Amino acid sequence: MFKTNKRKYLLNFLEEHPNLNSEEKKIISDTVNKMNEPNSLWYKEVKTITNALQKLSMYDKSSDDGKVLLKQLNRSDWFYGLYDNIRFFG
Repeated sequence: MFKTNKRKYLLNFLEEHPNLNSEEKKIISDTVNKMNEPNSLWYKEVKTITNALQKLSMYDKSSDDGKVLLKQLNRSDWFYGLYDNIRFFG
């Protein structure tokens, strides 16, 4: 369920934000292709794309749209991390 949602989200983001630079487009398309593989783990791919976008941002090579995607991925990563660990709080 989450894998198809993230894949659709990334594809929609790619279509709706034409101001992404070529490196960001390549990172997103590579991630979507990896998510299409049957044995891939969606959270591992999301972590990989987040790390790649953070590296671009660190070297000031990311566009404004890329920064928006990174912000949204970090926000969802925080939420799913909390969701995965909720069992330890109760």
